Amino acid sequence: MARKLADIEKSIKESSIDFYTHLARILPPAVWDFLNVLMSRTDVYLFSGVIRNYFINRKNDALRDIDFIITKEVNIDELFPEMNVRKNSFGGSKIFIGGLTVDLWMIKSTWALNQGQMKMEFDLLNHLPDTTFFNFSSILFSLKDKKFIIGKHFLRFLRDKKLDVVLETNPYPALCIVNSFYYANKFNLKLSGKLEEYILKNYRQNIELFDQTQLKHFGRIMYSQTELIHRIKLIESY
Repeated sequence: MARKLADIEKSIKESSIDFYTHLARILPPAVWDFLNVLMSRTDVYLFSGVIRNYFINRKNDALRDIDFIITKEVNIDELFPEMNVRKNSFGGSKIFIGGLTVDLWMIKSTWALNQGQMKMEFDLLNHLPDTTFFNFSSILFSLKDKKFIIGKHFLRFLRDKKLDVVLETNPYPALCIVNSFYYANKFNLKLSGKLEEYILKNYRQNIELFDQTQLKHFGRIMYSQTELIHRIKLIESY
């Protein structure tokens, strides 16, 4: 991948059709059936880790979950009465389709927007990349237009190969801290100075939540509290 941000952005845009072809290949038919019905009612945007994996040459990683944003109010229960629909942690819908977990949000109901972090009602889509926690999530893909909406933080992620924080305000700091170590390990990434500062600033008041957070998110304890504290102390010693 090129080093200049403008060149990286150009390369991403030129990858749009290939990415859509990749998506068509990896998503189960049941998910596409769901999306086609949904796209007949509203615009649908992908913002899943599948985008990140595509650009860091992890295309063959197993796909277990995927995330979408829709722009119009849709009653999912009425539109898909036969599906098992639950509410997810951020007020969206969690649906189990074709062996995948599909998380779905209305654009005006995303957490950062609801908390007043972003006021740009006139241009929500283009500002959504600035509302993510991690920089590798700062990108969307329009299924209708087959093109990316690219945040500057995602460009820097591809250039620097560092895990960074975009919007620090988040309702689940314990999960953000655990995920920082998880993704750094999984993708062999360094933590940015800003992310290390976030971890040091927030870990003490969230120590008691680490275990239950991991059980809820991963279904098991990925890191013992002792291991997490050891990793945090290493950051403090820098």
